[in-house]
Amino acid sequence: MSGRRNRVRVSNRGVERNPGWGLALLVVGLFAFGTATSLPLGANRLASESIARTWIGPSGDRLPFKTNAEIEEFLRTAEVIEMEDIPVGVTHPRKVLLEKDGIRARACFRDVDIFQWKVVLPEKGMRWNWRDCCKFECAAYELSKLLGLDNIPPVVMRKIKGTEGTLQIWVERATMETDRASRSFQPPNPWRHKMQWQVMRVFDALIYNDDRNAGNILYDADWNVWMIDHTRSFSRLSNLPKPILIRHCERNLWEKLRSLNEEAVGKSIGEFVESAELKALFKRHQELIAYVENQIEKRGEQQVLFSFY
Repeated sequence: MSGRRNRVRVSNRGVERNPGWGLALLVVGLFAFGTATSLPLGANRLASESIARTWIGPSGDRLPFKTNAEIEEFLRTAEVIEMEDIPVGVTHPRKVLLEKDGIRARACFRDVDIFQWKVVLPEKGMRWNWRDCCKFECAAYELSKLLGLDNIPPVVMRKIKGTEGTLQIWVERATMETDRASRSFQPPNPWRHKMQWQVMRVFDALIYNDDRNAGNILYDADWNVWMIDHTRSFSRLSNLPKPILIRHCERNLWEKLRSLNEEAVGKSIGEFVESAELKALFKRHQELIAYVENQIEKRGEQQVLFSFY
């Protein structure tokens, strides 16, 4: 990072942040369901089983990306055409229009890097060595790939106008959980919707993302869940946050978790997290494995593990 730390307002209620909207407006535009989709029906499966995506540009045109690697390369190398502030959130992300070889796509640029030795967070209490860091976006994305997940938008590190931060592809024509709830939209497959949330709960427990809220859960037109905004994850706390929320685990994700290699994790995300954060992640990993195993022992494998397909 550039060494510059953004300021955050801390009061006796803790760090001020809108719990409903979060940073989701920074990554998506709000559209009604039924519009063109960013993923084909039946997607949001594990990455090892994923099918080709259809990514949408700012004008509704279909983008030519076939893989996440192609998107990552575009994010790293495309020219910045426009950049504008978005008046939501305290960390001042920006919306960026990129162009390369006639291809235009939007992205979200974050350069937040906040450290608080001691902070009081609303409804969470006192926290020590607390960080709100854009690098955690890359850490979450890379870790999700190790786990075979495919529902975090591709994101890379990039320096723009002399400032290093993260650049994440914009999920066009998606709707936030906030908007879904306010309009009382109901998913066509309640079971699938519930299980997608369970995948999210497992992942959030692993990375200690207790900042998940209705503003950073997205749906595309086919009700596939997208997870965004992980800048407050990767706490140095080694316990699982709210494990009671985990009732089920997808079978392939479970196998990936059980076989997760600490050396591979270190190589994948070590440049984005500090050693204490990595150590805490490994401890949570073991606690998560033990927790799910205990659920299986008490309730039975068929009641805990599931498959989408």
